[in-house]
Amino acid sequence: MRRRVLQSQTIAKVCEIKQLQKDVFSLKVETELKHKEQSIPKAGQFYMLKSRPSRVLLTRPISVYKVRLLDARGKELASHADCLQETFPAVQDAHVLELEFLILQKGEGTEDLCNLQVGLSIDLIGPLGNHFFKPSESLSGAKNSKAFAEREAAKEANTENQLPPSVAIVGGGIGIAPVSGFAQGLEKESYDFYASFKSGTYGIENVQAKNLYITTDDGSVGVHGMLPAVLTADTLKEKKYTLLYACGPLPMLAYLQKICLEAGVQAWLSMEEKMGCGVGACLGCTIKTTEGNRQCCKAGPIFQGDKLIF
Repeated sequence: MRRRVLQSQTIAKVCEIKQLQKDVFSLKVETELKHKEQSIPKAGQFYMLKSRPSRVLLTRPISVYKVRLLDARGKELASHADCLQETFPAVQDAHVLELEFLILQKGEGTEDLCNLQVGLSIDLIGPLGNHFFKPSESLSGAKNSKAFAEREAAKEANTENQLPPSVAIVGGGIGIAPVSGFAQGLEKESYDFYASFKSGTYGIENVQAKNLYITTDDGSVGVHGMLPAVLTADTLKEKKYTLLYACGPLPMLAYLQKICLEAGVQAWLSMEEKMGCGVGACLGCTIKTTEGNRQCCKAGPIFQGDKLIF
């Protein structure tokens, strides 16, 4: 089944909500597939969400963590990994799209979402934004990068098979959701995963990385400290990474841009920005890039790292 690109505005029913940490929740919703053109989200895309009822006027942008296709009786027809493939067998009986989001409660809008009960409804607009490409496609899409140049040189020397993309995936805080979801669609142990949290962990239970590195600010899990405690420019060089994917707080993304430029690693960074509409109408999520101002919701949220201006 080929992917569709049509976004939709619909109502979804809450089927599960879990508190993962003091201010972090997992929200699982189901929405009926009303027409065959309705889009299945790709890794890194997001939806605009609002509870029903809500104390706020505007929807909130929340990245997709997991997705499944179900039949009318709730039986799984396509797993999360299946749904992330560019093509997968046609699912004639698909009736329900199940979406899971990880939400950080930090304001009235997200508080309303985190306090929903099973059976209640939310407004849902999406999927929106661009998405993460698989490693081979990501290098091809960054033709001016050092990693791409090295790969092209390898082709000329007939050593292409000796240089598969070496991938690092990085998630910080609630930014773990889109990169963890992306990682779960990649081949097992084909990447290293770096996860940084204030305390404890969440969202990485199904990550099947070759190496998993965890840092926590309070030392409760993994290495005591922040991301630089386990990932530096020297680390990138020593491990010979050619690609890095990341989502997290802006200071973390700025740090990753810096060390990737130093190490000559191609980075794809998913930006966390406040959004009013999610479709490019309000200009509220405009960011600066080397190619001029761009709307994060339409041109992003994922950008080539060396094009961002922090």
